Amino acid sequence: MNWKKLLCAGLSGALLLGALAGCSDKPADPTPAGTPAADDIAYQTAGITRDTVMFTADGADLVADEYLYWLLNAIAQAKSSGYLADDTAWEEEIDGKPTADYLKETALESAKLYAVAESKVNEAGLTLSGEDENSIQTQMDSMAASLEMYYGVTLQEYLDQQCISQAAYEKMAYELPLLVTDLQEQYVEAGEFTPTDEDMQAMIDKEGIYSCKHILLTFPTNEDGSEVTDEQKAEVKAQADALLAEIQGAEDPIAAFDAAMNEKSGDGRDPETNELYKPQGYTFFADGSMIDGSGSLVSPFVQTGIALAEGEISQPVETDYGYHILLGQSADNEDTRAVYPNYAMNLRIDQWMADAKVETTAAYDALDPKAFYDKMMELAQKWQEEKQAELEAQASATPAPETESPAVSEAPAESPAA
Repeated sequence: MNWKKLLCAGLSGALLLGALAGCSDKPADPTPAGTPAADDIAYQTAGITRDTVMFTADGADLVADEYLYWLLNAIAQAKSSGYLADDTAWEEEIDGKPTADYLKETALESAKLYAVAESKVNEAGLTLSGEDENSIQTQMDSMAASLEMYYGVTLQEYLDQQCISQAAYEKMAYELPLLVTDLQEQYVEAGEFTPTDEDMQAMIDKEGIYSCKHILLTFPTNEDGSEVTDEQKAEVKAQADALLAEIQGAEDPIAAFDAAMNEKSGDGRDPETNELYKPQGYTFFADGSMIDGSGSLVSPFVQTGIALAEGEISQPVETDYGYHILLGQSADNEDTRAVYPNYAMNLRIDQWMADAKVETTAAYDALDPKAFYDKMMELAQKWQEEKQAELEAQASATPAPETESPAVSEAPAESPAA
């Protein structure tokens, strides 16, 4: 649910975060006075109300309602990676840091991203349109219906399990991504994200973007459904070798390649016009994912394409589809330029993160991740038992058909884990 990734539109790469600026003088404990709300899961699990400030980023407050969501996610990710197998594992280190510190800092970095984003969109005076608000409501309604249908839990029950309020969840999952997209559009309209050729090459080099055209000579499809034989493969390989020799012997090999591609390639074609769907070729990352987000390419194709220089033609390469002849070409093309604003926005976000001054509070320092997680698990067990009792009560209250034995209610599928 990282909105920065949502802006990438296919660009690969990990989130790059700057080092946090420390502060030796901690602000006073900001826990509000008064009785916490009965539904305040933050108070029930961490002993702090959901509006308790955990840290500030450039003066913007980040409260427990949002921070504890990310802490729970950090713990879940650590467990899925093989850490925290038992209570003693909490005394160990993760990546050279005490477990508690590692988890708290991981959660802080995630939460910091949203705090900085909120600060920037507020500075720009951006607000949601009525259309955006309606879209968010529709998506939340759809989410609620799916949770009921597939997990047997209400939206509120699900959010409680994530230790987050609906308002905070909507802000992070929907509101900020929309507003940051609007902010990016402002930069685009102001001409701030118009790339030079040097900018494009820098992105291509940094992100590892490649492009090539190809001619596909397909293997035959046997009517009996049997696999392609070695003899059939050899026949297609001979055709590919002959075609490659013809292209290489032409006065203009690149023009000859294009002509052969348009005439003979077995790649996808429009059934009415017979024109290739991708006459401009494919632009992709080193993992094979295409820059336009339309899918992934098979590994032999990718490895061959990565190795080609611009204008270089490959030897025939075999895949499950047949034999391909590839032509390396510049990755600075229409598809790549279309995603440059997303790349530029991510660079700006990286800078925001690096520049942001973070000050943690006494409430942050006192927070014990293990105690918090144990309380969450206690509540989860309680909720599961209550849900089971509710289902059993419903089953008992439902009269069985006269001709059939009473139905036995089964426990619901496990609710989505944090």
